[in-house]
Amino acid sequence: MAGTLGGGGKLFEFHPTLSLIETWTDNFNISSTGRKQENYRTTLNLGANILINGATTRGGISGTSGLTYDSSDDSSGLKYFPTISAFVEQYVNPRLTVRVTDTFTRSDEPSQADAFGLRQQRQTFTSNSFTVSARYLIDIISTQTYYSNSVFSSGGTDTVAHVIGTSASMPLGASNTISAGYQLTHTNTSGNNNSTTSNTGGSTTGSTTGNTIFGSFSRQLTLYQTAGVSSSYTWLSSDTDNARIWNVSLFSTYGLPSGLSLSSSIGYTQVSSDNQDTTGGVTTNSTLSYRWVRATISLGVFQDFRQTAVQGQNFGIVQTTGFTGNFSYVLTPFITTNVFATYTTNETTGIGNNSSAPSSNTLTAGAALNWQLLRWLAMRLQYTYTQYGTGSNSSNGTSSFNGTNGAGNTSVNQASVGFFTSF
Repeated sequence: MAGTLGGGGKLFEFHPTLSLIETWTDNFNISSTGRKQENYRTTLNLGANILINGATTRGGISGTSGLTYDSSDDSSGLKYFPTISAFVEQYVNPRLTVRVTDTFTRSDEPSQADAFGLRQQRQTFTSNSFTVSARYLIDIISTQTYYSNSVFSSGGTDTVAHVIGTSASMPLGASNTISAGYQLTHTNTSGNNNSTTSNTGGSTTGSTTGNTIFGSFSRQLTLYQTAGVSSSYTWLSSDTDNARIWNVSLFSTYGLPSGLSLSSSIGYTQVSSDNQDTTGGVTTNSTLSYRWVRATISLGVFQDFRQTAVQGQNFGIVQTTGFTGNFSYVLTPFITTNVFATYTTNETTGIGNNSSAPSSNTLTAGAALNWQLLRWLAMRLQYTYTQYGTGSNSSNGTSSFNGTNGAGNTSVNQASVGFFTSF
């Protein structure tokens, strides 16, 4: 729209968007005690998608206004929960490519603050994540240098994280590849760091500096399979504690044109600190999917120790285990359905949190239907059931699936209908 390339393609494209979503929930405040509060949330999103498609530059900006009104909280009036994401990639020359990304979110949905269920209360937060990276080819050596900055603010607490790193990889013969790298992190948490949104007892305010070295070796076994081994070592320093994290993993990728795809890693991680006993466990990050003509199924499992301050809100170092499943089916060229389920557990390590805090778990299951009513108009129906569990009841594996709302458990039912337009 703003200009065109010599080949006739548009240099800039502008697509306004508009959506209206009505959401009902039976437990708006996510309360495990007392009377549940029912709520109807109306969300009007005025937004746009801007695309850049130049000869050496490509990028995009997508944003929505997030104008929100809650029936159970009319005293607060209209709320603003905008989201903005943008990226620009510049091909400087055949050897050098620079990419910049940024994502801003303001919301009160716990799942948008932490996808693994650590945040279990509704509270407004703002987060911003910025990354700039450069890929440069030196003969047969491919290098990447990056810097990222994340800011998370909620409930009077601010967490700021800086990450800078570099890595290099090169082929060894026709089938082998080796890589190595280094990463420096610095996080700082300040303000009133309380435990109102999780069960970790809050994380320690102050700053932490981390150093990580990592490397891997991979080999292409067949046309469709690659396997290898990777390892990393991290040492963390703060005013109150020093910690070490060591990992070694085997990984593999496998895919067939028929629709089967597998990406898997399994290994062992050991965590130790000056103030806590050494702990360890099996780690994995594996996804299996299969695609038919009309249907797709995917299953995933994740288990590892996470440095949460680098990813958003600071809950210290936690051990997270998660299982995911999704099945989608194309009913007609215009109607698609899917069912999904996710189960995650989080356990504190005592590093940046309270080691005696109870474990927490989250079960989410639901179904959705997407219908392309017109070329420019789509409708989405969705139902979601979420259960949050804490304490000893959640650790024995029974209360997370029994559908009750007993001690330490909180259940939430949510249904929504939305209409989406794009021009």
